[in-house]
Amino acid sequence: MDIIPSALTRHEKIALNFSGGKDSLACVHLLREHLDRITIYHVDTGDKLPEQQESVARVEAFAPHFVRIQMDVRGWIAANGLPTDLMPHNSHVIGRLLREDNGPRLVPRYDCCYANIMLPAIRRAVEDGNTLIVRGTKTADIPRLPWKSGDVDPATGLELYLPLRDWSDADVFAFLRSEGVEISRFYQEGLKGAPDCAHCSAWWDEGRGPYLKKYHPEVFAEYERRLCVIAAELGGPLTHLHRELSV
Repeated sequence: MDIIPSALTRHEKIALNFSGGKDSLACVHLLREHLDRITIYHVDTGDKLPEQQESVARVEAFAPHFVRIQMDVRGWIAANGLPTDLMPHNSHVIGRLLREDNGPRLVPRYDCCYANIMLPAIRRAVEDGNTLIVRGTKTADIPRLPWKSGDVDPATGLELYLPLRDWSDADVFAFLRSEGVEISRFYQEGLKGAPDCAHCSAWWDEGRGPYLKKYHPEVFAEYERRLCVIAAELGGPLTHLHRELSV
């Protein structure tokens, strides 16, 4: 808390990345008395669950400066391919040119996230003249975090401020409760994070399947269909891998 004034007073224009998840929500409330000087940027992928939309709407209602960046992730996936955590070679754009049936196109998880979430947020923050960007990134989630508060991105000139860098998930929940903030059903049901995209076919470690099946069966049906497409594509390469390991 002691570095908040020094981090903010050195900059005239400040951006805060807000996904609607618990960590970015904690950042909003941690800096609430400074929001008159901060612009909150939310990237709406066009594929948000209602719970996520409600969380975002609550912040938008009280934030003095709120920018919604509208994206079309479904259109992007239709043009580029389904995101996946495992990328088989023959589903790559080059691999598909060499196979007889052409097959479905897949893309690594970060390709989709970068195009539809990360890049639009950074680009808009820079276009609006911000020089400090606040994020809710924590080492508890990314142990080998390559950034620290005070680092400046040479490509954009944005200084980074990570007020929650050393917080645990328990710290975040305790803080939100102390502020009287409603904890999303996502976390009460054991999800690791609030999904940016309801139908995302990557980020399998988030454990969204049981939650979607319980509360959003229609979304789950499409989610399951996408995973089945990926599983079928992985069958051949995994068979070859196991054969090589069994020698």
